[in-house]
Amino acid sequence: MSTLDIRGITKSFGTTQTLKGIDLTLEQGEFLVLLGASGCGKSTLLGMISGLGTPTSGDIVLDGRSLNGVHPKDRDIAMVFQSYALYPNLSVARNIGFGLEMRGAPRAAREAAVQDTARVLKIDHLLDRKPGDLSGGQRQRVAIGRALVRKPRLFLFDEPLSNLDAKLRMEMRSELKRLHQTLGVTVVYVTHDQIEAMTLASRIAVMQGGRIEQLGTPEDIYDRPATRFVAEFMGAPPMNMLPATPVPGGLALDGTDAVLPCTSAAPLLIGLRPEALKLAPAAGAMAVSGTVDLVELTGPERIVTVDLGARTIAATLPADQRVGRGQPVTLYTDPARASAFDPDSGRRVTLAPVVTG
Repeated sequence: MSTLDIRGITKSFGTTQTLKGIDLTLEQGEFLVLLGASGCGKSTLLGMISGLGTPTSGDIVLDGRSLNGVHPKDRDIAMVFQSYALYPNLSVARNIGFGLEMRGAPRAAREAAVQDTARVLKIDHLLDRKPGDLSGGQRQRVAIGRALVRKPRLFLFDEPLSNLDAKLRMEMRSELKRLHQTLGVTVVYVTHDQIEAMTLASRIAVMQGGRIEQLGTPEDIYDRPATRFVAEFMGAPPMNMLPATPVPGGLALDGTDAVLPCTSAAPLLIGLRPEALKLAPAAGAMAVSGTVDLVELTGPERIVTVDLGARTIAATLPADQRVGRGQPVTLYTDPARASAFDPDSGRRVTLAPVVTG
């Protein structure tokens, strides 16, 4: 039996429809990330699951029990917020154990649970401190501990790392990943950060305009995007999109001499990941030539923008491959790594191989 079933969930505010029919099934122990830009409906959906919002239509079922009309405190769901929401006048120990205290758990059992949870989160040496004496990362661990100590059936995280600096975000990502692998808890996690989604999720639901554009593993989402939106949303720099026109033997990438070998009677958009573009030629590779317009060093990589005349593309090269502005370059890529999309619908198209003989 699945842990969580979301069936046809819609949400309207007046004439504005925020969620437009969401269907999801989450199995025990999964880590599902709801990923999308601000306004896509991901936090609204999380609110429907937690009970902080009421769907206009549809049903949410947890372990076979419908949650429609069930008060948030009776759902056996724990939520971790972006703002931590700690009680500043209570110690770390009291903050972690507050939910158990309100439920009337015996003091000895409560203190043992708090100690065990704090030990897992490596904050057992901070139990006597107040939240004001803690760093942002430590406060976030306390917020996670408050959810964890209850041992709920489902954990909800609403952009929990967005208030942390880059170094702490990376550390907390690793801690959350390790925690999930150790405890096997079931998680629904909301973020706009694709790196968080890729590193944490067992599956990702990419959302846009109140709908799920694609649901799949991180590898599926990145390597086989179902729509142009997903292809361009995932990745930094985003996937290059080049219009292509049918010619004998394949699709000619507009503004270049490159021909993608395939069978297509219709114009398509061809997507090329920046990291799939190389300076070194290879057997069977497709070549795209242009002039370097911009070079950005990130540390381990150089992001090179190449002017093709009518448009530009980005390539991610090793840092030790030095190129300069105005330099002519030829970029090579494996045609098998190209993605194709219908220019009107934006949906992924499967390219048919060229038939020989």
